[in-house]
Amino acid sequence: MNWVIVIWSMVAATCLTLAGVHGFVWIRQRQALANLMFCLTATSTAGMAACELWMMSSETTDSYGRALQWFNFTLWMMTISVVGFVHFYQGSGRDWLALLVCFLRTIAVILNFSLHPNVYYSSIDSLRHITFLRQTVTVADGTPNPLMLIGQLSLLLLAVYLVDATFRSYHRGHKKRALSVGTSIVFFVLALSLQTMLVFWDIVDAPIVSSLFFLGIVVAMGIELSNDMVRAAQLAIDLQTREYELSRERELTDAIFQSAPGMLYLHSQDGRIVRWNAQHEKITGYQSDETQELYVKDLFRKEDIPKLEQAWQLAFETGAHEVELDLIPKNGQPIRYFFTAVRVEINKNAHLVGIGIDISGQHALAIEASKQREEVAHLARIASMSELSSSLAHELNQPLSIILSNAQAAQRLMASESPDIHEVREILDDIVSADIRAADVIKRLRSILRRGEPILEPVAPSDLFSNALTLVKADLEGGNILVTRRHSVRLPLIHADRIPVEQVLVNLIKNAIDAMSENAPRERQLSLTCMPDGSSLRFSIRDNGCGFPNGIEKIFEAFHTTKVNGLGLGLTICQNIIQAHGGRLWAEANKTHGATFHFNLPCQSFIS
Repeated sequence: MNWVIVIWSMVAATCLTLAGVHGFVWIRQRQALANLMFCLTATSTAGMAACELWMMSSETTDSYGRALQWFNFTLWMMTISVVGFVHFYQGSGRDWLALLVCFLRTIAVILNFSLHPNVYYSSIDSLRHITFLRQTVTVADGTPNPLMLIGQLSLLLLAVYLVDATFRSYHRGHKKRALSVGTSIVFFVLALSLQTMLVFWDIVDAPIVSSLFFLGIVVAMGIELSNDMVRAAQLAIDLQTREYELSRERELTDAIFQSAPGMLYLHSQDGRIVRWNAQHEKITGYQSDETQELYVKDLFRKEDIPKLEQAWQLAFETGAHEVELDLIPKNGQPIRYFFTAVRVEINKNAHLVGIGIDISGQHALAIEASKQREEVAHLARIASMSELSSSLAHELNQPLSIILSNAQAAQRLMASESPDIHEVREILDDIVSADIRAADVIKRLRSILRRGEPILEPVAPSDLFSNALTLVKADLEGGNILVTRRHSVRLPLIHADRIPVEQVLVNLIKNAIDAMSENAPRERQLSLTCMPDGSSLRFSIRDNGCGFPNGIEKIFEAFHTTKVNGLGLGLTICQNIIQAHGGRLWAEANKTHGATFHFNLPCQSFIS
């Protein structure tokens, strides 16, 4: 078996097969120029293998010279196609360097057919036979032509061009393509350049086998193009799958569009309705043939058209806008609607989607909710008066009792024959003091119940604690509560309406007393603290009672209560009072037992 004929024939057949495949790809897709360049490269390699087989089997110098001439032509064709492949596939080579390589190789091929016998030899003196792959092949003995350096220089420049293109492609992010294609082509070009140079200058006694090196180039290029074809096939499958999914999505979108409870319609920039759903026909009263000639402006009052056009403009600028208008259906009876304009892109034309929702029911609900809020506010005022009057009634009882007892004592003194005027005067002073105390209590009640913004005045925090404890003194004594106060002697003044803030403290203290009602008499401890907290003062009321058995989440909600006779409005009212002063009221559970309520109020200045 002649291995030379077998191997070179296989090289030619392989290259021609690959050339046919990628040539067919280029015929079907003319923009696939990389496939065309690969087809030319593979064809050139097959021609080069035929020329090498021709040279190795030549019997005359003329036959060897003609074979070498056509070998040079296939080498020119190979160089041009490799440069073209790198240019179209990687797109990273320098154009001027590519043109220089092609120019030098073209000069070499012109000289090749102009000189005799060719550009490689000035003369071929004889042929001789050598053993190659256990077969006898022909090689030439002759005088090398110095002009073949032009062709060899073009191969070296081709290698430089390939190295530069590979480097640039790698840094552009195409690392895999640069390593698999670029480095492979560079290696085989340098190898074949070295082999041909050594043969033509009689340094190595061997036939020309450039086609074997170019076969490596063809294989590297073919693998990468095949991977691209596989990726393209996978992409086609993915696109088909996506197309199917999109068709299903369109069907689902159409179903949603038609089954939407509100009226939906799509209109152009001039207001012409181009698409609508069934609810649109039902609500407006216009049938399909009538809606085709309908404009959006026909559905609204003329005086509302400027407002509608402004909404469209804002929708194009911001992406979406909402406007409330009266819809005028076919029967002429206006309906209150909520109209939304949303900008979308369809077929590169800007359209608006209108969404109409009947909100007349929502308006009625809003009016009803407003009435209910007023009733709740009224109940809150009543509850506040009930809570405060019950706490202040006890306070009124003490001065009234003093007034009564002193008046009765004065009557007894005056009934005697010689009344003690000094003692009567002291009794009258006590009556006046008790009356002032009762008037102050009534003043508190009236101040709390009056409407309007709080009347702010400088208030000392210690006075707030003292007055609040005075108001609940009977409850503290009756509950056997141990009270501890902790605050600095020199605290800043707060700017507050004293009476409501005192009532907040009274309410929180009474809640603490109720929370400790189940404790043993000697285990009821109430702690009142006031400390600076940034630009405000923090008031804390701490007890060791039952804490929050039902959780802390809803304690400030209206009507939420844990007391049998409570309305659940005390903490809500307290929170509103503190917020009206620019402060905050909150609660937290203690680590052991009980709870602590905090509220802060802005400071005014320090007591001097």
